[in-house]
Amino acid sequence: MAEHAARAATKCGSVLSVFSLLTGASHAPAAEVINVTGLPAYPNLNTAKMDERTRNDWLGHRCAHFAGTTFDPLEIVEAWYRKNLKGASETELNNDENYPNPTKVSGIKLAIGIDSVAIYRVPNVSVTAIELFRCSPRG
Repeated sequence: MAEHAARAATKCGSVLSVFSLLTGASHAPAAEVINVTGLPAYPNLNTAKMDERTRNDWLGHRCAHFAGTTFDPLEIVEAWYRKNLKGASETELNNDENYPNPTKVSGIKLAIGIDSVAIYRVPNVSVTAIELFRCSPRG
């Protein structure tokens, strides 16, 4: 139970940081943000934020986190990432225990090993959110 709570707290924190992007909190124009994750950033971002520091996930991996938003429809962004992350496993966020779902987000998570990309929409918000997580093995 404690493990699930820690996992949910880590993901909830990232969802909350992206929610600040969704609601217009302070952020930089996407063109000014450098994505150091090595994962592909969607080409039509209107906002973006690269976390200044890596953080531990619930398994002890150090992860870099990049978040962005776009006005493009969720389905278009999901299709772009499916094309650009061939071989990734796909999970509906509503079925992913790492994403607490109090706001009923809709979207997917694509995973390649311990790295992942989450693409989702929050009800009554006009943008699609994108989160990139590049993680290093424990040790």
